[in-house]
Amino acid sequence: MVIPAAIPENAVYELTPVDGNPSSRANLQFVLFYKTDGNKRSTASQSMRDAYYQVLSHYPILYGQLERKVDEQLGNTKVQVSVSKEMHATCMPSYTEFDVDELVSDIQEANYNWATWPQPLLSICPVRRPSTDEKLDDPLAQCVVTWHADGMGLLISVDHSIADGVGIDILLNQWAGATRAALSSDNTEPSMLELPVDYDHASLYKELCQEEPQKDWFVEYVDSVDLAQAPTEIGAIMDSDTRSPASVELALRAHVHSLRILPSALHKLYAEMHPSATTRHIPVIRLVYALMWQCFADATSLDAQPNASCFLNVIHSARKLVNRPHYIGNAVCPVYMRQTAAQLHTSTRQLAQTIGNNMHAVSGPHWLATLLMLQDSERYKKFLTVFANPRAKQLTVSNISRLRFFSVDFGWGAPVHATVYPMLIPGFATWLPLGASGGLHILWNMPDSVAERLKNDPRFTRYVEFLF
Repeated sequence: MVIPAAIPENAVYELTPVDGNPSSRANLQFVLFYKTDGNKRSTASQSMRDAYYQVLSHYPILYGQLERKVDEQLGNTKVQVSVSKEMHATCMPSYTEFDVDELVSDIQEANYNWATWPQPLLSICPVRRPSTDEKLDDPLAQCVVTWHADGMGLLISVDHSIADGVGIDILLNQWAGATRAALSSDNTEPSMLELPVDYDHASLYKELCQEEPQKDWFVEYVDSVDLAQAPTEIGAIMDSDTRSPASVELALRAHVHSLRILPSALHKLYAEMHPSATTRHIPVIRLVYALMWQCFADATSLDAQPNASCFLNVIHSARKLVNRPHYIGNAVCPVYMRQTAAQLHTSTRQLAQTIGNNMHAVSGPHWLATLLMLQDSERYKKFLTVFANPRAKQLTVSNISRLRFFSVDFGWGAPVHATVYPMLIPGFATWLPLGASGGLHILWNMPDSVAERLKNDPRFTRYVEFLF
């Protein structure tokens, strides 16, 4: 294994508002399954392990300990990662392997239901808890590999304060490339790769702060909330949450439904919304946003309250705003939209155009205003009370369907499936690529009653299938 040689005796990485909300207690976890013509452990295990540490050695921040400190004046939480050579024994990124009896083909046959997974792929809890003095002792990066008779399973887990989905996608592809290079080389010790490396949180935030933050309707809406009148039931995890990690993990999955939209269904939706060659082009992904928003609003009985607001939050990477394509840290920008129930009863095509107009309006100053709002403890509490409430009429979409999961080839081809651990927030849907040929794999946290209404909505089931 490779330990970074150029770590100062006492390096401290001060995280910024860009790096996620200050109350985050989560690991971001991706799981990939591979099919092979036999168990590859004997020929590939050591090369994979060496390549894992080789790539991570370019990111010394992953070798540190995350610590949260309350700012007495501001009342919020400051987060820093301390790295020193003495910490390697406890903070070294972990890598474990297991031989398992389960077959990837059986897991595939069950539509990758968690109940069929080998236990090691479920062994790292998504929820993180501090041990003492607000320090988190678990490694910031953890990996589990399961070797099956007909393939491989892979779980990679990184603290969400350190990386977002795009960042983990970058790490996965760099790791796969290093493994392929090692397997094709005659050298027992592979040479260090030249990689595009970017984890400089401070410079990104400094660049954002060159302009004045600009509040939009979303920030003003949160600021206007009267906590005395707001709902008290909160669905997201807060610092004061006393549940055990195991209990929270069960809650994470309790209302998560697995869905898929086949490539043929996407083609059908696009064709029906573009009846002639002269019809103005609307990307199919925006049509899916619009369709799901409309159906979700009806399934939550909003049609009985024509003036009630329903929200759509599309979370996407803001790397283009700051021209940092290789940045592994948190660079997620929420784009909130609001419509009344009556407005949502427009055509799906018209709503998709409205969504597109809102997404094009996002700028660095708007993103900065949102980040600063989430950093303030009182405003963050207002945000959680309204938008992370089980009764909130909100669909949140984390669309990572364009990530390069199906290029993560360690030397035996692309994965047959890629998925994530679901989010606890009610109404939260994660969109992943269904496969190399296209389509969408969706994990959606919603009440069972809402799921049943969607299953009986012909507008929805015309394109979308429930798997479990």
